[in-house]
Amino acid sequence: MRIFDLHTTPPLGELPDRMHAVVIRKDREGLPEKSMQVEEVALPEVGPSEVLVLVMAAGINFNGVWAAQGRPLSVFKMHKEAFHIAGSDAAGIVWKVGSEVRRWKVGDEVVVHCNQSCGQCPECNGLDPMACAEQKIWGYETSWGSFAQFARVQSQQLVRKPKQLSWEDAASYALTYFTAYRMLVGQAQMKPGDHVLVWGAAGGLGIFGIQLCKVMGAQAIAVVSSNDKFDMVRSLGASAVINRRDFGFAWKPNETADETKNRVDEMKRLGAEIRRQTGGKDPDIVFEHVGAETFPTSVFLCKKFGKVVICGATSGFQLTFDVRYLWMRQKQILGSHFANAYQAERANELIASGQIRPVVDQVFDFKEIPFAHQLMLDNKHKGKMAIRIQA
Repeated sequence: MRIFDLHTTPPLGELPDRMHAVVIRKDREGLPEKSMQVEEVALPEVGPSEVLVLVMAAGINFNGVWAAQGRPLSVFKMHKEAFHIAGSDAAGIVWKVGSEVRRWKVGDEVVVHCNQSCGQCPECNGLDPMACAEQKIWGYETSWGSFAQFARVQSQQLVRKPKQLSWEDAASYALTYFTAYRMLVGQAQMKPGDHVLVWGAAGGLGIFGIQLCKVMGAQAIAVVSSNDKFDMVRSLGASAVINRRDFGFAWKPNETADETKNRVDEMKRLGAEIRRQTGGKDPDIVFEHVGAETFPTSVFLCKKFGKVVICGATSGFQLTFDVRYLWMRQKQILGSHFANAYQAERANELIASGQIRPVVDQVFDFKEIPFAHQLMLDNKHKGKMAIRIQA
């Protein structure tokens, strides 16, 4: 059985019988270093509107941690494959195209975004593919993700690779950056002069939230977890920076009355610090993805008629908050999920023009994919992490 060596570029369009892949199986779900293992698997079949991409590099996202652990939901409840190849970010070379693909040809250098949809329903053809009943996140809700030598994707998932970027940089940004773009530009409709509170500002989403604020003339208030991240977020354009460890505002279950009072006092103290750094301004928009720990604070801190836009909940999905601050001050909570192909294309133009840049903290070898996910689980990274596969 023929298989290509890692970190090589084989003859254009030539296909092996099998490929190296980092695979999750149901019977070993758990910590990434246990559940993710290198195996040899057969290449997937390519449908009429699909493309096979030779993966030069891949990016690490938190959904890989979820897939490895099998929680909050096992990936094997979301698709029917016998195994799961995770990875929702990739950059590579178009290697094979389906019979109906017209926009792409073998040899094109591309970045893969992670939204899959049916392409045929009314929602896909007039509303927004994100409303499609079959909408899924590739590499999480589907298998055949980016942690393999070849990835099977829908042709509409591709955007052109910015020429100035390395493979590693190109593979690092699509999921988090396109998500941040839809959150701030599409859902929250951020305007010049807005003050935007960015949670996890040194992480994969936050680094792009800050840069989008700068490009659009808004002021980013960056919240980070350690002082050693201050310089990085300021270099990306943050106008104010706060270390969350200096405040005890985090919500936790089964609080006593005294603990709730102390938490509210700390929320107020954090609000005072924000106003001190912004010249008396409260956030017009809160960029949320942490969830349970921060959401009560987000709703509290957001200004009257302000917006909390949320795309995830890494600290917990069950959210408890004082709803009086929502209705009495007429704030909005906006849900947001990845991006449609048009938003991905527009956001990618800002990368290609150099106005937004990826921030890759570390690059790993293919066999280190489980270790990189463990680093993310332990919050021991900054910016994005990339994996060399064929690069």
